[in-house]
Amino acid sequence: MEIQEWLQVWQFEHNPFVIFDADRDPYLQAAMVENTSLRSVLLHLEKPSPYVIFAIRGAGKSSMRIDTERYLRQYRDKVLVLEYVEFNELLSETYKIRRLPLEYAADRSILGRLFRRKKEETLVRESKITLDDHIDYILKLGIEELYGYIREANKEEMLRDNREIAEKFILLTALYYSPNDLSSKVTTLRRLMEFAGYKRRSSFFSKKQAKILAGEMYRYIRGVPVSLEGTFKIIQEIGPGLFEFHGIPRTTENRFTLLKNFMELVRYFGLSGVYLLVDRVDEPTSIKGDPEKMRELVTPILDDQLFQIDHLGIILFLPYELHDLKKYYRSDRIKTISSISWSPDNMIRLIEKRMNVARKPGSPPLQLAELFEEDGESKAQFIVRQLTPRNAFRLLSIIIEEHCQTVIYGVKISTEVYEAAVQRYLIEKEGY
Repeated sequence: MEIQEWLQVWQFEHNPFVIFDADRDPYLQAAMVENTSLRSVLLHLEKPSPYVIFAIRGAGKSSMRIDTERYLRQYRDKVLVLEYVEFNELLSETYKIRRLPLEYAADRSILGRLFRRKKEETLVRESKITLDDHIDYILKLGIEELYGYIREANKEEMLRDNREIAEKFILLTALYYSPNDLSSKVTTLRRLMEFAGYKRRSSFFSKKQAKILAGEMYRYIRGVPVSLEGTFKIIQEIGPGLFEFHGIPRTTENRFTLLKNFMELVRYFGLSGVYLLVDRVDEPTSIKGDPEKMRELVTPILDDQLFQIDHLGIILFLPYELHDLKKYYRSDRIKTISSISWSPDNMIRLIEKRMNVARKPGSPPLQLAELFEEDGESKAQFIVRQLTPRNAFRLLSIIIEEHCQTVIYGVKISTEVYEAAVQRYLIEKEGY
């Protein structure tokens, strides 16, 4: 019997037992079983606070992160939500060898003059990802999201009312706002300058200053892509004075100043704070689930200074293999949820909701126990006790495969088929 034929008999429009990546699951929203108790623990909209959540593979970390993000988006007028889930660009930029043309270098030493014999300087940096790299990327995510919010809420006019705030916004946009093309970034900056009434200040030496500043940014900002030519053009657009007065991120201390400035902007535009949702640390192509490489990526984020930023609620959804990272942070500052557990009641709700979402409109509700010829309740109870949704759906998919391979035509699943499928599942599970 073909699986598709069996699905049609049960009026399924698609296979509800296929395992999807949560971020690419087209049925996640419709079939989600919300963890309202977890929400109430994690989310304090008036003052976001940090949490670290550990969970075994398949327990639903990404599903819960997506559900948390979707819930928070309902309060877009209260909090800013940043999803920190794609690390390939960060890692690529961090480990990329950069070479600085000497026309962009500040000639400050004898060594600098000696370098003039070469056309470029190779920039050397630490071999591991650092807190600086993470802050760079968080500021990139933040300024892009905040700019989208103030445009949507028609709050750009507020830049006219506070010169200091306007300058901080323009500076962060110039440093970190990274749309797909330079022209749109220039357009964005011009728009902000127009609303703020900011005037570019130039001097006879401004072109040289702009090149040196562009070189400094290229040297020190490593967590996000930096284009020398593009940065040079941006500095010429707004003048070098803003950078020289407020500084650029040469050190970790500079970056924390910029991050606090960003949080000040968030509050100025009427938001109570920021939620930074960190997930999928096992998925970058250079990590591929390696626990040691995951630790190298995550450990810098656990810096105590980062978790002391008021109104910044960092929530990390981490694989259980990283449970030992608890020793790197203070439990009085960061609350920990040691595991995500699913009660049998919640698991059966999840399975049956997904089953019924997959059925043709108007089909009567279907319970898991009804799929079996006999003793369906006990079989269903065994399935829902498989610790994680991924395990439960994997067992169900094996049961359906075994049934369709065994019978020529049959609607309900026999005990013999069920037991054979369970044996296959347990053998496969032992191989993990």
